Amino acid sequence: MWPIKFEKIVSSGRALGKNCGKVVFCYGVLPGEVAEVKFVREKKDYIEAELVNVIEPSRFRILPKESHYLSCSPWQTIDYKYQIRLKADIIEEGIFQTVRKDIKLDSFYKAYNIYGYRTKIEYRLENTCSKLKYAFYKRGTKDLVLLENGCKLVDDKVNYIAYSFLDYLNSLDVGKEALEKIVFRKSTNGQVLGIIYLKNKIDIDIVMVPEIEDLAGLIVIADNNKKVYGRDFIEQDLLGTKIKYGYDCFFQNNIELFSKALEIVRNEINNVGKIVDLYSGVGSIGLSLRDSASKVYLVESFKNSYLYSVKNIRSLNANNVISIFSSSERVSEDILKESDVVILDPPRDGIKKIVLDKLLKILPEKIVYLSCNPVTLGRDLSFLLKKYSLKKIYGFDFFPNTVHAEVLAFLEK
Repeated sequence: MWPIKFEKIVSSGRALGKNCGKVVFCYGVLPGEVAEVKFVREKKDYIEAELVNVIEPSRFRILPKESHYLSCSPWQTIDYKYQIRLKADIIEEGIFQTVRKDIKLDSFYKAYNIYGYRTKIEYRLENTCSKLKYAFYKRGTKDLVLLENGCKLVDDKVNYIAYSFLDYLNSLDVGKEALEKIVFRKSTNGQVLGIIYLKNKIDIDIVMVPEIEDLAGLIVIADNNKKVYGRDFIEQDLLGTKIKYGYDCFFQNNIELFSKALEIVRNEINNVGKIVDLYSGVGSIGLSLRDSASKVYLVESFKNSYLYSVKNIRSLNANNVISIFSSSERVSEDILKESDVVILDPPRDGIKKIVLDKLLKILPEKIVYLSCNPVTLGRDLSFLLKKYSLKKIYGFDFFPNTVHAEVLAFLEK
């Protein structure tokens, strides 16, 4: 056990301190705090530690809502106003690391709700006293942490359905050895799906649909086999546009702030000819912009997301929207040519260089980049800013009580 003074929080969400000149990283500690920690992993250049006790607490420290907070949202101990300050700093520092310019956010939009905001949650399972209980992985390990009453990052309805379903599984005497994980997804209109992932070669018929109020559908999956009871999709309203997405499709977790980001994009883009939405998923961004352009192209590589984008186009009678089944890296240059706006909403590892090269060759008039990782955003901006100017940049706290945030950047030639 070692008492260490921690200086700041870095992009991973961990506090950084030093011990005998060597960097120490630890979750659950605030900048300026002196904490007693236990070293759990020592590398050549740094040490990973676990918090044991806070000796000198920060004035911004608050009590967490949950005992398992380090597994799901390790910033529960940080006053929310201070969280916003830290996130804005982390975003600006993450961009600076690669762009090497001081770029300040025009605005940072805080969350409407700091608990109950997630539309998706994933539970592992553990056997205790011959009963299944929900668990999360202990951060950075494969050890399980038992949950007392679900998780406060989802709302009461999801927790109620999750525990009603757990009671049902216990009544069937389904053991932990049969279950890999259980996922729950919901829309803001109250639809909830349950997705059960069974271990390979387990009989898919061991689980039937229980009678639980507001459980709109149950999907049971094992070894590439699937059974669906009720619905296998969710419908979500986004600024008046109804978007359907499948149980396995990506969709943003914070609907209120995602809607705010879409509103800002719509206000920035009016009466353009052609929009190309790369990494388009089920079409949530591109379809919300369909009235702002003569033509919208959606480009998506995950098959089920592409199929739902086609369904959404049909159900909305969006005759000016075309969906293309392709990775953004392989999409034809002809699709990108003469585009007025290109939308980028990539995964955390950012844009592949082949896509950046195409954009710098074709030079669409505007680029809108929604990022969940300021470091990879900064890396990509360092390429794009060779021929583009950064006009506006905003932060959004899509994930309160965690280090994560979204960044929305507008670039013009």
